[in-house]
Amino acid sequence: MGKRKTNKRRTGKRGRKGRGGQMGRVPPFTPTMKFSHKFRFVNGSNNGTFTINRAGLLNLISYADSTTTTVRLFEAMRLKSVEVWSNPTALGSAPVAISLEWLGGYGPSTVVSDETMGVQPAHFRTTPPPSSSDRWWCMNGFNETDDLFTLILAANCVIDVVCECRVVEQEAPTPGDGGSGLTNGQLYGDYLDGFTSGKLAPVGYTVIL
Repeated sequence: MGKRKTNKRRTGKRGRKGRGGQMGRVPPFTPTMKFSHKFRFVNGSNNGTFTINRAGLLNLISYADSTTTTVRLFEAMRLKSVEVWSNPTALGSAPVAISLEWLGGYGPSTVVSDETMGVQPAHFRTTPPPSSSDRWWCMNGFNETDDLFTLILAANCVIDVVCECRVVEQEAPTPGDGGSGLTNGQLYGDYLDGFTSGKLAPVGYTVIL
């Protein structure tokens, strides 16, 4: 008796699995292309202070729609982290400092910095402060002039910026930074500090000229 009951119980479970395999409705689907991506920049001999705003992120990648104009690839971007390495100094030279100040509202104005020690390069990685507006999405047409952070860099630094990205789908394309001699349809990278300043150059992309 016990054995027959066990077999019946197992058969019942298999029966329920079979019926559950036929779903009652099609599962939800999100067509928006979304991903996390690391962008890298170098400043060469351009040392100094650089302030990055929301438009600077939204303009990072665009494609040319004429020989002088571009349209943005991303509809929205959210800043996840910033990491900076300095060029090491010669042994015995004075230390070189690099720093970042978070500028968003609704959170503390936080400064992160480091200095070279001998031939050891300065380095830091930082994320937007909790509750700061620096954690908000940057979206086409919304508060694009808001400043996100300021970098103070020595010469020959490497800057990595990690963002969540959303590709434009049903909204009308938004103009990016213009240039000259662009190839229609080609993908371009923009400077982290914007085309007008043009000091923090992207790595791995044809740069808008």
